[in-house]
Amino acid sequence: MTWNAEILKQLEFYWDFQFRPRLVGLSDEEYLWEPVEGAWSLRPSGPGGRLEPEFIRPDPPIPPVTTIAWRAVHIGRDVLGNRARALFGTSSAPEGADMFDDRHWPEPLPSTANDALAMLDEAYELWHSGIAALDDAEALRPIGPLGGPFAEDSMAALALHLNREVMAHGAEICLLRDLYRADRDRRDPVVAAALRGDAAGLAELLGDGTAVVRPTLVAEAAGLHHWAVVRARLAAGVAPDGGSTSALHYAAGAGELEVVRLLIAHGADVEAVDDRFSLTPAGWAEFFRHKDIADFLAR
Repeated sequence: MTWNAEILKQLEFYWDFQFRPRLVGLSDEEYLWEPVEGAWSLRPSGPGGRLEPEFIRPDPPIPPVTTIAWRAVHIGRDVLGNRARALFGTSSAPEGADMFDDRHWPEPLPSTANDALAMLDEAYELWHSGIAALDDAEALRPIGPLGGPFAEDSMAALALHLNREVMAHGAEICLLRDLYRADRDRRDPVVAAALRGDAAGLAELLGDGTAVVRPTLVAEAAGLHHWAVVRARLAAGVAPDGGSTSALHYAAGAGELEVVRLLIAHGADVEAVDDRFSLTPAGWAEFFRHKDIADFLAR
């Protein structure tokens, strides 16, 4: 067994399939969104108004809620970036600066979502390539003086710890995205009605109009199994397709043959391929063991 390869597989799976795709579409407003009063974020508190993440030492008994910006900088600079540059020879910090020294990452911290994603990608690649270059003997050797108080720990132990750090803070970023989306949706009465399955309330708000609230709303309602909403919007003449994973995918996966027939009657694309599993609606039906629907769609 090559230990660093196994350790990297864990990080790669999380980063490539569970974390990084969830950051697509991150906006500046969302990046700096403060869900509660007193949240920690990036503030112009450094020299010359440089942005820095808020924190105090020792930690308070109940640390404040943090913004996506705070967590992104913590992953990109503190968890991966500083360590990668300190341990793998890419730092411009003074010789002997340990892996906790922020001088390893002198670049201004990102004030926008796009800059934050670029920082995360750069830090991840630096750390990933450094760990990938280690053989088993190097992975098991002590970190040494650059490890600060963890000098006697092995490189493998550090890599495992940073995997946990990335997963923990990444999960908090994903949750903040969920909360931001839910807060935004709650403020739109039409979207809120559709997502709670209130077909009558939706009809009262929209009447028989075909106004496009957002193109993916029929698919979102189907994904939540709000079939009455799907039927109501189709009856109002709204297009059944929207988003790479369509309402037909969800109906086929749920085993709803009647809804599948209705969607096709309204022009749903039976050949559409989703961006999660690269399957057609028939593929979803087959995967979720609805053979009657898979056969129907195949015909």
